[in-house]
Amino acid sequence: MIATADWTIRRLTTADLPPFRTARLDALRLHPQAYGSAYEEEIAFALDDFAARWPAAPGAMFGAFAGDRLIGITGLQVEPRVKRRHKGFIYSVYVEESFRGRGVAAALVEAAIAAARQAALRFVWLSVSVGNEARRTYERLGFQTFGIERRSLLVDGVFVDTELMQLNLD
Repeated sequence: MIATADWTIRRLTTADLPPFRTARLDALRLHPQAYGSAYEEEIAFALDDFAARWPAAPGAMFGAFAGDRLIGITGLQVEPRVKRRHKGFIYSVYVEESFRGRGVAAALVEAAIAAARQAALRFVWLSVSVGNEARRTYERLGFQTFGIERRSLLVDGVFVDTELMQLNLD
């Protein structure tokens, strides 16, 4: 667990599903160009649907809390196949607007990186929409770009390119 005077980072449990669902839907609705999933699809998901999509151990979902209020989320997905178990994918990074600029997103990603190290992964990667300000946070944490997926997403008739970034852990 990571804690400051303003917020705490911890692994989410099934008890956190209701606020997680709210945060996830807010992320998709407010920033459609930043995520591969669509609000219009996930609004129909029940809590069980969200739970079924959470990553299996050693992966995890993490949350940032201000008191009891969930203000940010991210996930770590670990590849299940034998030949790919050395890597993890950090995804769905979101911080409520009123808490941005305070290091919450970096702390969430650091929690996912710590879980990846604990699982003895060799590297983690993530994708970020080209032009997204979050890229600077990822660079400060040591992520490096290894490619651009052109026309990765199609949002409201506009193509969005995605930058692929990796952090070596060994």
